[in-house]
Amino acid sequence: MAVVFAVIGITTTMRPFLMFLAGLNPLYGLVLYYAILYVCLVALSKFELVIFGIKIKNLAQTLGVLLITFAFFMVISWTSGYVQYVTTGSFVGASPVFLQSEDGAVFWIWQMLLPAADVEVWRLLTYAVTPFLLTLTGGVLASKKVKFR
Repeated sequence: MAVVFAVIGITTTMRPFLMFLAGLNPLYGLVLYYAILYVCLVALSKFELVIFGIKIKNLAQTLGVLLITFAFFMVISWTSGYVQYVTTGSFVGASPVFLQSEDGAVFWIWQMLLPAADVEVWRLLTYAVTPFLLTLTGGVLASKKVKFR
């Protein structure tokens, strides 16, 4: 597993890969990031991964852990257009790769869905409503109460 993580680290920080990411919008970059994370979680579940006292054994649990992880990183990553706006006074100037984070993509999605809304509405939807719903859904899935058929 250590070798696999080292190879992933080398591969995902190569100049061509980073330049490829720079050409993606926040949502597409995040989807690619989470595809890689999901594959890693599935592989780790084969090694009897245990998270929060739950042994990950099926698709629903893996998805639940992924949603909880997503929500957690949303509230601690601080790499969104909102952070760019608060710290610099402008939404422009950040690398697209910077915005391909959990909160970056969700903030961008809310901006696209509600273009007339105030920045504080986007902030609350990004940092409170979305993580609440994702964690709630992820907890239900990870607790084995839901099974996909």
